[in-house]
Amino acid sequence: MGFRELVMDALGTEPCRWVLDSLEKNNLGVRLLNRVSYPRSVFRSFEEAWQAARRVTYAGHDHPDYLEFQAGLAGMLRPSDYAVLYWLLRTKTNPLRVLDYAGSVGNVYYSYAEHLRQCTSRVEWVVFDLPKVVEEGRRIAAERGEKELRFAASLAEVEGDFVVHISSAFHYWEKSVTEFIAHLPCQPTHIIVNRVPVNRDEDTFVTVQYKKTFAVPCMVRNRDEFVSDFAAEGYALVDSWSSPELRLRMPLFPRHDVPAYTGFYFSRQSGLDEMRKLEAVQTA
Repeated sequence: MGFRELVMDALGTEPCRWVLDSLEKNNLGVRLLNRVSYPRSVFRSFEEAWQAARRVTYAGHDHPDYLEFQAGLAGMLRPSDYAVLYWLLRTKTNPLRVLDYAGSVGNVYYSYAEHLRQCTSRVEWVVFDLPKVVEEGRRIAAERGEKELRFAASLAEVEGDFVVHISSAFHYWEKSVTEFIAHLPCQPTHIIVNRVPVNRDEDTFVTVQYKKTFAVPCMVRNRDEFVSDFAAEGYALVDSWSSPELRLRMPLFPRHDVPAYTGFYFSRQSGLDEMRKLEAVQTA
């Protein structure tokens, strides 16, 4: 940790919180905090955040260090994964078809596969991501001899209805919930959004997640607005859970700090009705 980071951490401690809260309440104070915390600042748009990311290091999600980190998560179950596994199996679809949106090199599939195979006869798992990421994912899958996992660099390669799963990635989506659903191959019955930073008390904002070798902008959405946006598209919130394995630290903006990410399961009403019918038959 560098000197600048140490200073920021010191300023972000509880004794300084009242000063930071006061500074956040006026435009001049916000500009001062943004300058000190740059690039982990509060931006008005993704465009501003991308400019900041590019000024400090490589800006993008396809840096080799990022892909290596993602590959290192393969086979590992983290606390919030148990809720996702539970709801994936509750969809009662066989085969279980999953579109892992922005699924990197398939690390979530490798973590879930053994558990899913115990409860369903066949799994079709498609990872959609950037071309360079897809290339690396295919290389790893070929080395492992995976048959149920495939990769797509374009959504045009994805056909039929899938359970849409997006983990640790929705905050990188730069447009609205409406536009996200509209650009999917079809309107899915089930959407699971795991490990996403949301804030209950503050308006939506954009910041930069910064590492030494790469940086990427991300959006922290207001939780109530996030749920309402899905509801406006016909998706009911079935469940939500804490994802304590991840947090977003904003040392100089304590009101914007996200102590734990969140997971959400949304379903169209038809999907909920079908699940309830199947459960009623199985318990009769």
